[in-house]
Formats: sequence, C-alpha cells, structure tokens
Amino acid sequence: MTNREQKTDITFVGSGISSTFTLIYFLESIAQDFGGNTISINILNKYPEFHTGIPYGNRSGASVLLITSLKDFLPQPERDSFINWLNVNKGQLIKKMLNEGGDLTTQWTKEHALQIQNNEWEDLFVPRWFFGQYLDEKAKKLVSALEKDNRIKVSYQVAEVRDIKKTTNGFKITTNADTFSSSKVVLAIGSLPTKKLCSDVKNTNEHLLLVNNCYDPGLKENLKRIQDFTRQRKNEGKTNNVLIVGANASALELLYKLNDTRKSESYINHFTFISTHGILPDSIVDKKKQGEFEPYHLQKLKNIEDITAKDIAEATYKDLDHAESIHLGAASTVNIISNAFGALLSKLNRKELKEFACRYGNEIGRRQRCAGVHYTKTIDKLTKDSRFDHIAGRFISLKNNNIEHPFLEYSDTKTGEIKTSTRPYHIVINCIGSTTFNGENVPEILQNLIKKGICKPNESQIGIDVNKSLEATDSLYVVGPLLAGNVIENKAVWHVEHCGRITWLSKILAKELYKSFTLKDKELNTSF
Repeated sequence: MTNREQKTDITFVGSGISSTFTLIYFLESIAQDFGGNTISINILNKYPEFHTGIPYGNRSGASVLLITSLKDFLPQPERDSFINWLNVNKGQLIKKMLNEGGDLTTQWTKEHALQIQNNEWEDLFVPRWFFGQYLDEKAKKLVSALEKDNRIKVSYQVAEVRDIKKTTNGFKITTNADTFSSSKVVLAIGSLPTKKLCSDVKNTNEHLLLVNNCYDPGLKENLKRIQDFTRQRKNEGKTNNVLIVGANASALELLYKLNDTRKSESYINHFTFISTHGILPDSIVDKKKQGEFEPYHLQKLKNIEDITAKDIAEATYKDLDHAESIHLGAASTVNIISNAFGALLSKLNRKELKEFACRYGNEIGRRQRCAGVHYTKTIDKLTKDSRFDHIAGRFISLKNNNIEHPFLEYSDTKTGEIKTSTRPYHIVINCIGSTTFNGENVPEILQNLIKKGICKPNESQIGIDVNKSLEATDSLYVVGPLLAGNVIENKAVWHVEHCGRITWLSKILAKELYKSFTLKDKELNTSF
C-alpha cells in the first residue's frame, strides 16, 4: 500500500450520476466565475467506469430502457441539453443498442423509427445507457477545458474505499491499495447493497442457478450464464422455471431482457415474480376513470390545520386502496395522489416532515410504481401463453435445493401462512432491493464511518443524517440515495433515485462546495 501524502482539495468517493451531476454543476460555477488557486479533485470509484454508475453504464448494457418516459425522467433544462446531444449522436447510439439487444430491441427501434428520425424523444423510454454516455462526455469536456486553463486538476483512481478518518485539517482516506489525504470528501456511493438470498446455497449446481446480483460483474454476463444453464438443461430434456424475487424496475428489466432473444420459450418454460404486495408496476392510463377519480381522504385533510405525517400517510393508503378497489392503476393515479399528499406536506413542521421522510415516503412509493408499456407488454404476452404468474408473499428460502426439484418456501402476504410452491424453480434471480443499516451486507466504509461517529444513520435506516449544507460532519458531504430520510430546504426527502431529485440535490451540494472555496479565497485576501 502506498501513501499519497499530498493533500487533495476534494475527493469524490463514488462516480455515479449523483457524483457526476455534483461535479458538473461545481465545474460550471468555476468556469463562470472563479479566480482562486487551482482546485485539486480526486475521484475514487470501485469500478473502472466513471460518471455513469451501474444503471447508466456498461454493467446494465446499451439496450435496457428507462422505466419512465424521458419527459418524466429528466427535468429541464437538462432535458433539452440531452435531447440536443441525442439528435447529434443517435446514429451510433442506435447501432450499439441493436448490436447488443435482441428481438424486443429491434421491435422497439422499428416502432419508434419515425419519432427517432424526427427527433421526438420526450415520450420515448430511451435506453439508460444513452444518458450515461451523455453525462460521461459532458463531465470529461468540462474537466478537459478547465484543466487547460489550470483552474482544476483531476485524478481518477479505480479503488474501493475501506475507511475514512478525520484529521486535524481534513481526512485520511484508506482504499484497498492506497491512502489519500483530502480537505473535503463527497460520499456518493449510491444505495446500500442488495439484500442477499440464500447465503447458504451454492450459486450454481446441476439443478439450480442463483443470481444474487444481476449487475455483478454485469447484466450481459449474467444473462449469458442463465442462457448457458437453461440450454444445457433443455438439451438434457429438463424443465427450466425462473423465479424473480421482487417486482421493481430491476425485476422488469430482467424479465424483458430474458425475453429479448429469439424463441426464449424454447429454453425457459415459466416465469414467476414474488413480491410483498403482489402488484405489478402499471403502464396504462385509464382516462375515463382517471377523470372521475378523486383522493377523497387526502382532500378531507386540506381544511385541517393540525395534522401529522401519520395522518397524511393513512389518508394516502386509503385513497390507494380505493383506487385498487375500482381497478385503477398507478399510471392513472400517481400524479393525482402525489400532488394531493405533496400539498399537505407544507402543513407539517420539521419534525413531522422528517417522520414522513423516514417512515412513510418509500412505503407509499412502493404502491405507486409505473413502467413503460414495453415492459408490461412482455408480461401480458407471457400471461396469455400461461408462462407467467405473480405470488403475493415474502421469500423465505429454497427447499431441497440440492435435488432436481428446488421449491420456494414463502410467507403468504394475505394470510401469513408459510407455504411451499407447487412449481419447482431452477433459476432464481434476486431483485429484492437494498439492505438497511440494521441489516446485513452494509459496506465496510459505512460501518467504519458509523463506528467513528462521523456518520449517523437516520430512522429510515437507508439514509444518513446531514445538515442544511448536506454535511454528515464538517467537510464530509453526502449526496445521492444516502440522503433519504432528511429534510432539505424544507422538503421531505425519501427517494433519491429519481433524476429530478438527484439534479436538485446535486445543485445544492455544488453550490455549497463552490461557496466554501470562494469564502476561503476571500478570507485569505482579507487576512493580509
């Protein structure tokens, strides 16, 4: 291990889109007006791909589509900038998409050929990889231009950060290979890792393939593993049933990609989702019912002054229950219900806002999931062919996993009864979601920061408490999903994987970083 004693001004730990947006906005401020000394920036990332993170980079691949349309995914003015970039680069982007994708990818490009030709992108569910390439190019151009002007000096390091210690004038950062010194640290490591299934089960045996992390080392590699495993079994005359644990965006993507190939039915017999609510993300807007729907329970709170986070949450649940009872899905109600409870949040004091952010926001979000029709059409076709079902329950274990017929053991959501599936499963894919701070698999860096008292988990158990400058402690900033469970600019924050929230919070942090350097520069100038 080497020791790099020369201190860096800022170290970014992680290089996903929260980190990259913060960097871009910070550098744009420097480009516009900064006359201080050269700012040294160190960017540490566990993987060799910078500025994209897992969802928008090569580990997810070039043919996985956004879960929402572009207009709902990216706010202005960034959206127009991205669209202008798409117009220039669409030829090579579509070529890469088609080379990597299969039948469903080809079908998508044919269906939207005229929109692509006419540069009508806003209603499209474009590949996430496109956005990652845009961000990467934008960040690199800014870095290059400002380095030429000697305003910044940037170092990129592939390294896994294990520990951060507070020193008298900054931080000492320990990675798997080096130690670094930095005046400021931006912690941008994304969400907590995925919960693991069946830690006592070998990942592969003759009768079972367990995929615990779809994106490690990458989606393409895991799809190849599944394909090889299922085809080998088919050649031996054996059945292949797939169990996907979870019904979130990753689950939809996996189902889509497993069917984005010629004649998937020839080697996979059946697909099953298991999720707590047993509800699939919705894609179809019922305009007639939508026009008649009103969130009555939330509206009743409008004229009541003294309300709590619990009051708003319970009213929201009742309105969601009503929507489900009349078979009106999230695509039709998400904006109506979100706007209704969002307007009520302004009535809450800071304590109650934090309560909503920590306790209720994510739970409501789990019942308001929407998706593109390309994903739900895949499910509709499989259902029509009697090749898909969805269990409402909680995964417990795989029983008899070392013999030819591994079965699912689960807790039925409605009755609480422990059940065993009648269908055996041979490929089990984990899309269950992230762990919590009181769960297993918390990264070593976070464990060490918590032990030292540098960071403190909030009651959401998925986020870290920060002050109004997004600091967990002086000069150590947090950005991205770990901001869940905070109140920032008098707004409750509970889900920071939405690009609109990411850009908003990244701008706040970029402003704070820029301010810290300009104030420092002014102090130096006035001290003589």
